[in-house]
Amino acid sequence: MGRRFKEPPTKKPFQLPSILNTPCLRRPRVGTETIFTFELYDNDGVKATHQLRLVVRRTFSEIDEVINGVNVKVVKGKVNSDFTMEADQVYVIDSTFSIENNSTLTIAEGSTVYFKTYNENNLMSRLVIARGSQIIAEGTADNPIVFTSDKVLLGQTPTSQDWGGITIYGNAPTNQGAVVVDGSYRYGGTRSGESSGSLRYVRIEYVGKGETGVHGLTMNGVGSGTRVEYVQVFNGDNTSFRLRGGRVNLKYIAGIGHGGYGIWADGGWQGNGQFWLFQTNRQATLVPVNFWNIARSIEFRNDDSNYSRAPITQFKLANITLVGNGYEPNVNNGTRRGVRVRTGSKGHIYNMLVTEFPDEGVRVEDLPVELLGNEMTVDNVRSYNNRTDYAQDAEWFFFESGNFNVLNTSTSGVTKANFIDSEPSSFNPSAMGAFFDSAPFIGAIQDATNDWTATGAWFRNLDGTIR
Repeated sequence: MGRRFKEPPTKKPFQLPSILNTPCLRRPRVGTETIFTFELYDNDGVKATHQLRLVVRRTFSEIDEVINGVNVKVVKGKVNSDFTMEADQVYVIDSTFSIENNSTLTIAEGSTVYFKTYNENNLMSRLVIARGSQIIAEGTADNPIVFTSDKVLLGQTPTSQDWGGITIYGNAPTNQGAVVVDGSYRYGGTRSGESSGSLRYVRIEYVGKGETGVHGLTMNGVGSGTRVEYVQVFNGDNTSFRLRGGRVNLKYIAGIGHGGYGIWADGGWQGNGQFWLFQTNRQATLVPVNFWNIARSIEFRNDDSNYSRAPITQFKLANITLVGNGYEPNVNNGTRRGVRVRTGSKGHIYNMLVTEFPDEGVRVEDLPVELLGNEMTVDNVRSYNNRTDYAQDAEWFFFESGNFNVLNTSTSGVTKANFIDSEPSSFNPSAMGAFFDSAPFIGAIQDATNDWTATGAWFRNLDGTIR
């Protein structure tokens, strides 16, 4: 008699249960626990059972701790609803704290937000405002909002590279694609006038950990409705202000003691800027390679592989002071530069002082000749006491031609040790549009009686003291 085999069950296509349609998970609450049971059969009808336990937890954590005798709330993770930081509560951000789901982070004036430091090179803390969300951080001159290292809280000495930085993602256009993917975040779109919030009287310090691509304040695809005024990045290791595309405008900004760039804009950024101050005492050198040998106070690019890629990086700027780490004949102070306009970017620069750079002061390149003096303007500029005051198109077209108010001398008192002073200018920036204030002088700060860095307690000097 032959062996008798059990008839296998009717075969059906294997399907996972539809979790999204499970009634208990349609509106899950924190703490909800569900157990799914999977039954699998082989051809002999032998059953195997496996259970999957699913627990709904918070996407972020907020834990009360005591650090150096101070009661703090340590926060980390993703916030999918509005979140407020009050001035009477101390917050420490651990790893990544991101505001998502079209939510708003509100930070009260006078708040100090600390960021956890790590000894490991690949670990850092940072704040992220995801595309569609906002940050409202509006301090005052007397009660600024400060983002800083937790070493300050611990009574230790903070340094550059202590934490990552602040990154804001928006829906404004870039020339890198309709939507650009940056790690687990996205930016770019068509909303040129979108607001990602407001930053006023804000200081970001001891920031820019390593070569992570995270900078002091990074704004990717951020729209012109965003307000950025009276923002200082102090003692940062990477770039102080990083703009990738977008339409955001910046007024009264400063990068003091910056390591890499003061401000670097590319990817089709189109915006305005007035009252920009950058000062550093840090070398950029070839050997050893320090800040990638590309350290500059202002860098504008369009696209390195396609100079005509639209939308083109374009700008209107006025009232700028750039102070380098020092130039001395026959002394090697490094390769740091003042401002460089390249790879198809273009715009108008008026009322600028550039001094004390051990390499080039002002350099313009990569543009068709017919755009010079039309879509690319350098006028009412003083570049002096640099190794090379003007280079390439800035030299032969704007300086040597004598057709512009562009000189390599200055009657101002701006030096390596002093950024307060200016020269009278025949150009009033208010002629460029409503964004610009009346300021017919060359430089970012007119004089000691009109010093926007000296009001209140929001601004640090190069030596770290409050102004």
